[in-house]
Amino acid sequence: MRKLQEVFASKHSLRKQGVVILMYHRINDGLVSSPLIIPTEKFQEQMAYIKEHCHTIGMEELCAMAASGAVEGKQGKPQVVITIDDGYRDAFQNAFPVLKALKLPATVFLATGFVGTDRKMARYETIPSPDMLSWEEVAFMQKNGITFGAHSVSHPHLPALDDQKQKEEITQSIEAVYAHTKTKASKEFFCYPYGDYNTTTMRILKELGVKIAFSVRPGVNTGEENPLELKRVGIDGTCSMDDFISNFRSN
Repeated sequence: MRKLQEVFASKHSLRKQGVVILMYHRINDGLVSSPLIIPTEKFQEQMAYIKEHCHTIGMEELCAMAASGAVEGKQGKPQVVITIDDGYRDAFQNAFPVLKALKLPATVFLATGFVGTDRKMARYETIPSPDMLSWEEVAFMQKNGITFGAHSVSHPHLPALDDQKQKEEITQSIEAVYAHTKTKASKEFFCYPYGDYNTTTMRILKELGVKIAFSVRPGVNTGEENPLELKRVGIDGTCSMDDFISNFRSN
């Protein structure tokens, strides 16, 4: 595989080089804005900015770039990837209509053991059920341009598990996403729960043929990163629009 610098660098980017991978969790109007929760109206404003000023890259395109070294972009526009973690139902209710209207590709990473159940993430136990996506909603979103990837089964801290349990969490979640989406590319990327991983985690991903994986380490991917340690820019629900736009400006 060629160096990621050759993959991600773009002389036409408003930045010197790199791909900005945005990380969202909840798009929700019933919860207080926080680093993990953004109101729908603010999300819509951010997506409108991306539509006009950025070249948005889908996950399959990003995997292909990593495999071939091809650079895709539009002159004068930063390259951006939109990701949403965990698989909350508000991704379908609030984020999806915005993304569909603007025809923006995005990827939702699923903690597959929660999909189609009344299980909840611990911090949201008081929210009415269901709080997570159903497989039917996943299928509908997929038909309308949304990609899905694995985010483990039970959303654990992977380094706290033994080797076999890590492999089960990773393998079973990848298999579940593939079983419901039938998309070969879904086997090629993975998102670490809590951004936690260790050398065992990355060894397992390599054995499974995973090409790229996503952390929560902040920053822009300039090409020097291990493809299994891609950086993402977490979007704080309390940030201003100026703060958001600053992610796409050249340093």
